[in-house]
Amino acid sequence: MKNFKIKQKILILTAIPLILTVAAIMTVSTYQMRTLGMQEVEQIRYTMMASKQESLRNYMEITATSIRPILETESDIFTAREKVKTALRSISYGDDDGYVFAFDYEGVTKVHPAKPELEGKNLINLVDVNGVRLIEDLVSAARNGGGYVSYLWDKPSKGREVPKLSYAIALKEFGWMLGTGFYIDDIDDAVLLKQQEVDEKIQMMMILSLSVGLAILILIIIVNLWFSNRALVQPIRELAESARQMSLGKMDTVITVNSKDEIGELADAIGRMQKSLKVIFKKLKQTPRN
Repeated sequence: MKNFKIKQKILILTAIPLILTVAAIMTVSTYQMRTLGMQEVEQIRYTMMASKQESLRNYMEITATSIRPILETESDIFTAREKVKTALRSISYGDDDGYVFAFDYEGVTKVHPAKPELEGKNLINLVDVNGVRLIEDLVSAARNGGGYVSYLWDKPSKGREVPKLSYAIALKEFGWMLGTGFYIDDIDDAVLLKQQEVDEKIQMMMILSLSVGLAILILIIIVNLWFSNRALVQPIRELAESARQMSLGKMDTVITVNSKDEIGELADAIGRMQKSLKVIFKKLKQTPRN
């Protein structure tokens, strides 16, 4: 920085700390906003998932209650099975796209209202693209007192496989697993929407911080340049001009700088030097030449 002028040095020394401060504030603020945003995202995911889990469990409780009279009144096991199948096929909810399916413990499809062509087929080895053995896992969950299984399943409205959550219970009288499920891609959609909202807020915060920081930086630079010019640069230039005049032999040059800081000390030193030079020049003039 030795080749820089004082104004440039002051500008650099003023700007760098402020820029670093603004950058630090933006970094901390961004981190805090992103952390809070991710907490909100996870809360949305948790709340929506908990709601779906509760709904699935309630639907299966209703299903179990609806077929209980058949099990209690029908003594013939084969007739009871057919009546239960009929009852399960008639169950629908959620704009009629919700249904109850049934498999025996070996994985043979007993009831599947959405895909009747699967009935009678053994799907115990059915695996989704992530390797989830969904029928086997649902049967296991049912036999262990009921539970949830997440897997990928084709969704006609989207034309592709999307996440689905199912809840299964056991119908011990028949050795069946009864289950129902919800597509949960809407959770991912809601999470994505919230993440986009968080990103937009962070972007707006960064733009605002940069704008405010830039405005403050410009203001401080203007004030510092004005102050440095008045308190430093101008007095130094006056001293430099006084020294230049003295170098030309003008010992009566008036030094007008009057301050209590280091520049004032420099002015006093130049003033003393001026007096000393006057004495020396006077003696030289009085000394006779040979």
